[in-house]
Amino acid sequence: MGIMIAGVSSGAGKTTLTIGLMRALTQRGMKVAGFKSGPDYIDPMFHRLATRESSYNLPTWMVPDDALRYLYQKRSEQYDISVIEGVMGYYDGHSTDNIIGSSAHLAKVLDVPVMVVMDGSSMALTAAAIVKGLISFETPTQIKGVIFNRIKSAHHYNLLKSAVETHTNIKCYGYIKPDQSIELESRHLGLVQACEDSTIETKIEKMSNLIEATVDVDSIISDFTNKTHVVETKFQFYEDKIKELSNLIKKNNGLTLGVAKDLAFSFYYDENLKLLEEIGVKIVCYSPVKDAKLPDGIDGVLLGGGYPELFAKEIEANIQMKESLYKFALNGGSVYAECGGLMYLTDHLEYNDCSYKMTGILGGRAIMTKSLQNFGHVEAIFKDFHTFADDVNIRGHEFHHSYVEMKDDVKTMITLKGKKGIHLCGYMKNNTMGTYLHTHFYSNLNFVDYLMQFFLKGKI
Repeated sequence: MGIMIAGVSSGAGKTTLTIGLMRALTQRGMKVAGFKSGPDYIDPMFHRLATRESSYNLPTWMVPDDALRYLYQKRSEQYDISVIEGVMGYYDGHSTDNIIGSSAHLAKVLDVPVMVVMDGSSMALTAAAIVKGLISFETPTQIKGVIFNRIKSAHHYNLLKSAVETHTNIKCYGYIKPDQSIELESRHLGLVQACEDSTIETKIEKMSNLIEATVDVDSIISDFTNKTHVVETKFQFYEDKIKELSNLIKKNNGLTLGVAKDLAFSFYYDENLKLLEEIGVKIVCYSPVKDAKLPDGIDGVLLGGGYPELFAKEIEANIQMKESLYKFALNGGSVYAECGGLMYLTDHLEYNDCSYKMTGILGGRAIMTKSLQNFGHVEAIFKDFHTFADDVNIRGHEFHHSYVEMKDDVKTMITLKGKKGIHLCGYMKNNTMGTYLHTHFYSNLNFVDYLMQFFLKGKI
C-alpha cells in the first residue's frame, strides 16, 4: 500500500505532512518506506529520521518509467506502507508543455493514490474550485483526498470540508494547525540539512502530534491501500544488468570505495549507494572535515555534493586529510566528485570575501556567488576514455551557487545540454574527475559500467 503527499504549490506543507505522517505511522508499529519525487537530496534526510529507514528518490524526468516502477516495487516490498513526498506544485515538472517530471507524472506511472495538501488559511468555497481544477486537469486523476494546512479552528476546517465534499467527489482527511515551532530553516540550496538542526527530533515529534490531533490517520491507513500495477517481465532487464555489473566487480577481485560523508559532503542518493553495494562494491565512509586520512585499503574515492563552503575553515585546517587525498590521486587512484566534491578538488574556494585552501588536485578555483549559476535538468555526454568503448549519455541535474575556473592542463570530459543550451562541465586530470552534474544511476545503468571501469582503471 502506498500514498503520495502532493502540494497545490511549493510551500503548501508537503514536508510537514510527510514527516509528521511518517512518524505517526512508525509510532503505530508500521514499517514505512520513504520516497521523494524529483532529485532533491535534503527532504529524504528528514524522511530517514522520521522512519529510521532509507528514503529513495524517484525523479521522473531523469529515470525511465520502467525503472521507476522497478525501484518502487523493489524498495517497497518489505514494508507495511510507502509514503512518497511530491515535488513543487502537483503538476509542476520539466516544462509547461506536459506533466513529465512532476508529482502527477510519478503518481500516474506508479498508479498510487494522492493526498493533496493545500494552504486553506484564507479561503472557503474557493478551496472546492481549486480541488475541482486539479482533478479535472489530467484525467483520470490519482487525487483521492485533501488535507488543509495552516487552519486555526475546527469551524474553519468544517467550512472547507463542506465546500470540497459538496462540489467534488474528493474526501477531506483533516487539517494541520499553524505552529511556528516546527518550521524548518532554509538556505541557498533549500532546507537546512536535518543533521544540522539540533532540535530536529523535537520538531518531528511535534509534527507527528499535530497530525494525530487533527488528521484522520486511521482512515488514511484503511483507504490508501492501492497496490502498484507493474509489468514484472520488463524488470528482467534491470536484474540482468545488475548481474552483469556484479560479474565485472568479481572479475576484478572486488572494489572498495571511500565515500566522503559528513556535514560538508552529504548529497548522495540512497539508491545509488544501495546499487553499489548490490553489485559487490564495498563502501567505507569517511569525513573530509574530521578524519586525518583516507580509509585504509580503498581502491577509489567518491566525493558527493553538499556545503563545503560552510565548512571551508575546517576543511582548510585539515591539512592531513587533504594531503592524504592528494597523494592518493597523485599515485593514480581514481577520484570521482560531484558539485561540492568538485569544489573540494580545486586549489582554492572563495566565499564571503575569503579564500580557503582546498586539495589542489584539479587546480583552479571555485567561486561562490549570491545567485544560482545553473539550475535544472540536463542531458550529459561523458567522453570515452581508454578502458571504455563509447561515450555514455545520462540525464542528471545541476543546482549550484558557484562556478569554477580551471587551468589549461585539465581535460574537459563532459558536455551538458539544458534549457540554457550546451555547456562544458566535467574535468579530468590523471584519474580524477569532477563535475557539477548530479546523477541517478538508474537514468542509464551503462553509466554505472562506465564509472566502475573508471574506478577499476585506477585500482592500485
